[in-house]
Amino acid sequence: MRFLFFVLFVVGFSSFVDSSPDYANEQTKNIIEKMLEAHGGYNNWESKNIIQFDAIMHNNYHGKNELAWWAATETIDKRTLQVHQNWFLDKASLGFDGEQVWSVNWRKANPPTAMLYFFYYFINLPFLTQQDSVQLSEATEFQWPGHGGKSYHEIKMTFSEKPVIGKSAIDYFVLYIDKRTYRLVGYQYAIGNRAFLDALGQPAERKLFGPLWRIITSYQTVDGIVFPATFRTMPEPDERIVGNHIIRNIRFIEDVASGFWEIPGAAIIDPPSRR
Repeated sequence: MRFLFFVLFVVGFSSFVDSSPDYANEQTKNIIEKMLEAHGGYNNWESKNIIQFDAIMHNNYHGKNELAWWAATETIDKRTLQVHQNWFLDKASLGFDGEQVWSVNWRKANPPTAMLYFFYYFINLPFLTQQDSVQLSEATEFQWPGHGGKSYHEIKMTFSEKPVIGKSAIDYFVLYIDKRTYRLVGYQYAIGNRAFLDALGQPAERKLFGPLWRIITSYQTVDGIVFPATFRTMPEPDERIVGNHIIRNIRFIEDVASGFWEIPGAAIIDPPSRR
């Protein structure tokens, strides 16, 4: 019994040990820590188990016979990284049971592997700076065009190794942090997942898609944690909008129904080579 208690204590404690990103210097560390506090605190976010949310996107450049709206209810276990996504407008679903990536009736160009943590990263980005593989650059200043000359802290977020399925070691984000509120107000992002690049018809010599730019236009607070509520995607800062996004019904749950993460019988398994 004492041994079992010790094992449970170690497992539970290890879940809450601070992660250790690689900071370029103390200034970067200070800015990032203030950003985390402005978004509700890393420990508050880390203490939550499973996150659910509705991600809704309007694709301004959809094909003639393609539904312009992308909408999914997503469930992610932050500890095991198991995923379930219900794409209710498409009557489709996809997920990761902890071993295999699967999909049912998936017809969008983006491969299921690329979609697993696509919106999870965008919604939780301030807190994901604390992953062990993250490298955070020296802070510079950036004046966002169209913001009346206002400047923001600019920090590049890179990875020492592939962080999750669907991402690569060469993915990156560039964070823009308000100097007064320390909220994340926008970012650039670039994707190096080969299956994603191939699905977009990119040549083999092209290693990254992007960067694209994001501006967060409103926020929401859930259990004291500040998340984006709406944001826009652009090819350049203050340029035409290629995507409008709404995040709603964010909630934290402790557990899911038995069998929730299991692969459906009609599912197609995505090959590991597409990860």
